[in-house]
Amino acid sequence: MLLRTETPADRPAIRELTIRAFADSESGVEPGEAALLDDLFGCEEYLQDFSVVAEVDGNIVGHVIATRGWVDGDVPLLGLGPISVLPDHQGRGIGGALLDEIRDRAAAAGERAIVLLGHIGYYPRFGYVPAIPAGILPSDMSWGDHFMVLALDGHKLPAGKFRYAAPFGV
Repeated sequence: MLLRTETPADRPAIRELTIRAFADSESGVEPGEAALLDDLFGCEEYLQDFSVVAEVDGNIVGHVIATRGWVDGDVPLLGLGPISVLPDHQGRGIGGALLDEIRDRAAAAGERAIVLLGHIGYYPRFGYVPAIPAGILPSDMSWGDHFMVLALDGHKLPAGKFRYAAPFGV
């Protein structure tokens, strides 16, 4: 598996894998994560170094993106998501490798932390902990423990309300 920074030429494949990863076969409706990605790629908060694809045999099988977010409007953090892996490649460590890559890149860039909204049975194994008890508040308190944070390189976490990149709308 090869992990690398995405390029604009990768975006159709990234969009397709995201649709497949989040598809609801019963509704037949395109998942919102695909449109969100389109908007994230074009927003001010997009950071190319934090948009990573996973390739297997020359095919893109996974993608993760982290965009600029802020605590209390001026303390920069990264907001992770969406992360997608093709259904027939899930359970092979690709998602974990993408999370590790984003963590390593963020730490090397001097970022303080990464926040995400995700499954409490998955992300803690990568070091994520509930953000609310750590002092970082979501825009929607009903997210509870699903709103998580990963502190990087011993940085003290800021306290306050987190705001994702504009396309998230929260």
